[in-house]
Amino acid sequence: MILTVTLNPCIDHTAEVDRLLPGATNRVVSSRRDPSGKGINVSIVLRHLGAETLCLGVSRAENGGLLGAVLEQNRIPHDFYCAPGRLRVNLKLFDRSTGVMTECNEKGEVLPESCLNGFLELAERYLPSATLFVLSGSVPPGVPDTIYRMLGERAAACGVPTVLDASGPLLREGLRAAPVLIKPNLDELRETFGVEAATHREIVQVSRSLLEKTGVRVLCVSMGGDGAILVTKDEAWYSPGSPVAVRGVQGAGDSMVAGLCLGLLHGAGPRELLCGAVAAAQGSLEKPGTLLCEREDFDRIRPSIPAEPIPD
Repeated sequence: MILTVTLNPCIDHTAEVDRLLPGATNRVVSSRRDPSGKGINVSIVLRHLGAETLCLGVSRAENGGLLGAVLEQNRIPHDFYCAPGRLRVNLKLFDRSTGVMTECNEKGEVLPESCLNGFLELAERYLPSATLFVLSGSVPPGVPDTIYRMLGERAAACGVPTVLDASGPLLREGLRAAPVLIKPNLDELRETFGVEAATHREIVQVSRSLLEKTGVRVLCVSMGGDGAILVTKDEAWYSPGSPVAVRGVQGAGDSMVAGLCLGLLHGAGPRELLCGAVAAAQGSLEKPGTLLCEREDFDRIRPSIPAEPIPD
């Protein structure tokens, strides 16, 4: 069973416009409101792809019922610690003419220490039965930057490998628990570690240095429309993806994490791991709004995903 963690879930309000005009009145073509969160998205895609998953996290008393409803609708087993307050609301503006999403994300309300301790106790009850532990996304105010490190260390004590998708201090601290895989995007890689990697070879060099220093086994760098690079100690692969009509970008990175988790679960090699991750991401790019990759999307796209080795 793959456990995912979402400490700062949200309600995504996605609005589509034909062409986004800053400073002008924009007519909304379509809109939807979806309870969401990075770990939640990972669990939904894993469920779509046939993997057993359980979604853990922190919900809120005022509007958390929306979160439970969407998980039940997707038949995702879940257990959330209920804290005071309300789920944050994120505004997503999708420009159909460019395929670009503009995001306005709230930070969320403060999580009291007693509630964080309650969640930690909840997670510890499930860890012994997990095969993989996925830590992803932002955390609400009041939660320390060491939280993913703490959770990763507790998972390691149970013999459970961790996948980490975070940035900044959360990623730097989380690396100290030696996750098996991390998935920063290129901007996160540069900003978190203060590097200027630009070419594929430079990205591989920076990634290999991080692998040697941290004990991480796999590093996957997502690069938006430029594809993705996956690096291990001995191999490095690049995939540009395949042509796709982009209808929504929300959740593509989380879908990539789900694809990586599925590959790890099945013992995939580096090339297969990357191609499966890119296929899952592209399956979500084809979906409008916050809809995510389905099994039929993955099976259709996966055979067309190219990958090439990056020489040392």
